[in-house]
Amino acid sequence: MDDFHTKRMILEFLRKHTLAVIATCHRNGTPEAATVDFSVRDNLEIVFSTFKDTRKFDNLAERPGVAFVIGWNDNITVQYEGEATRVPAADIEQYQEAYLNSVPADREFIERGAVMFKATPRWIRYSDFNKEPPELIKIQF
Repeated sequence: MDDFHTKRMILEFLRKHTLAVIATCHRNGTPEAATVDFSVRDNLEIVFSTFKDTRKFDNLAERPGVAFVIGWNDNITVQYEGEATRVPAADIEQYQEAYLNSVPADREFIERGAVMFKATPRWIRYSDFNKEPPELIKIQF
């Protein structure tokens, strides 16, 4: 499968989900994980929101490295590593609209001041454990 079709397959898988486990790292090196609602853009950016009083917000302010795990009930998962940055003010309406189309229940969080982040991928692994041997596809960016 070529790179274009691999990315398209991963995008389609991610769009079937709206919940991920996110991992960030505290300045002292302690890993921290949480669940987040998310959406995904055509370029495989993951978009999520969080409040300023959360550990992940503080962690990302100092260390933008982030990892996600998406999917698990159907024996297919995506592991995703990248860099998360706040969505720039000039782009916020565009990102919020797309995000809320995928996760409409998060409107109240946005209205209460949740901050939008976008994660740009560095490495993605798609794993399908329904196949024998398991299908493992890695992409470097």
